[in-house]
Amino acid sequence: MTHAINIEKLLTEYAPFLARIVAIHEANPSLREDLLQEISLAVWRALESYRGEASIKTFVARIAHNRGVDHVLRETRRNDSINDLQSVDELPTTMTQANNDMQLDFISALYRLPLGYRQVITMQLEGFTQAEIGEVLGLNESAVAKRASRARQQLEKLF
Repeated sequence: MTHAINIEKLLTEYAPFLARIVAIHEANPSLREDLLQEISLAVWRALESYRGEASIKTFVARIAHNRGVDHVLRETRRNDSINDLQSVDELPTTMTQANNDMQLDFISALYRLPLGYRQVITMQLEGFTQAEIGEVLGLNESAVAKRASRARQQLEKLF
């Protein structure tokens, strides 16, 4: 079953969403740009296989998170370091400028979490349900709940 989806419209609509997913996987601005292009190409290629079993947002998120994980693994091997955080204030934002300091602290704390915890927390902030997060990450709802709880505990310690 094929769905006539305009890739340009889809990528434009989901650009801020994809930028946030990219930002949790890569801190370096130039590498974020490369990763965003890689994800966009992967979404375009995968649209042919979209059968409508999940929402298009969940479908796109699954592709983006999988590519993000691949990217992290590739960069970790290449650099022998996980966090090459250059400039936290260059990360994409969704909060108002008045909350900028708190947001930067939160983003900095997010980068200190293991990737699996970062993914769950950011997807919750995007409004995904535990079931949708599980579908994207290949986990059951119980595992998602445990990761979310542990991530919140670690964030509380960091604050």
